[in-house]
Amino acid sequence: MPEGQADEFARVIERMAALLHPFASISRLDDGALEQLIDSAQRGAGAREVAGRLQKVTGVEKVDEVFTVRDWQACNELALGAYPEATHVCYGDSVGVYLPRGFMSPRRSPWSRVAARLRQWGQARQGLLDNPRVDINYLLLPGAFGMPPGGEVVRTQATTLRDLFGSLASLLDGPALEEIRQRTAGRSVWVLLGSNFSEQGLMTPESEASAYRDWIEGLQPEPGAVLLIKSHPRDDRGKRPLLEKQLLGLFDEVWCADSVGSAYLPVEVLLLELVSVVDSLRCLTVSTACLGTHFVVESKTDIGFGEALVARYMAPDRQQQRLRHERDLRRLCVA
Repeated sequence: MPEGQADEFARVIERMAALLHPFASISRLDDGALEQLIDSAQRGAGAREVAGRLQKVTGVEKVDEVFTVRDWQACNELALGAYPEATHVCYGDSVGVYLPRGFMSPRRSPWSRVAARLRQWGQARQGLLDNPRVDINYLLLPGAFGMPPGGEVVRTQATTLRDLFGSLASLLDGPALEEIRQRTAGRSVWVLLGSNFSEQGLMTPESEASAYRDWIEGLQPEPGAVLLIKSHPRDDRGKRPLLEKQLLGLFDEVWCADSVGSAYLPVEVLLLELVSVVDSLRCLTVSTACLGTHFVVESKTDIGFGEALVARYMAPDRQQQRLRHERDLRRLCVA
């Protein structure tokens, strides 16, 4: 996440948590403390030692349940490994899909896979980062990108997620929400849910803005349509003005959805408040965000960018991975 934005992100998460459940307390583990704990685990510290350090940092002495996005990546492995007696839950990315290990990495050649395996054999055992256990998975689309980790699999219903997002509506700015409802009533509204491509180094900021423009221009927005831009939580703060400048000519008006709540509040919360007043709602997505707009909000959802724009704008070593991901997302959103 860009520097200076982590605190605001954490505050929004804390507000959502407090609204959804009467927790006795909510503790935050900052990035520095997390990195130290992960380093200890990778150096072979035992589960009891790392759990003791977690307890000291967070003030939480006992953990009954551990919820993680997935069973890999160091922070998730750390939480699962540090509390072996707790119930381990995997809830997945977006609104509930499991992304397996290596999903976010480019496809490697046979030789690179062999070399990686040899490096693993030559390294010391990584303490409690080995083979974390998952007891139960709560996923909207089990098996969408591969089999979930071991344990029971419970399919989450879209209605449950819809109710959950609805319960967060009080976190929206009331006057700003009322204004945007009035301004969008009876109009065609397009919503851009971009990703942090330039922040990942996959494109330059200028190329990313141009890619969105070329893609949306090809979709031919109807006269009078308005655009809402929802920032990605890990977007650099300078990206949105660049997008607005690029896209203004394609729409009657361009607005920022972040002002109604926060860039860190799920966009589904806002869209569920708008869907009943707008003439039509069309969401433009480039990631698993399409699952929320398609299954929860039930709006028309487009998935970009397509072969020509991927070839033009995406880093060459990530193009095939990107095209596979787009095909997978379109497959999931056919129904």
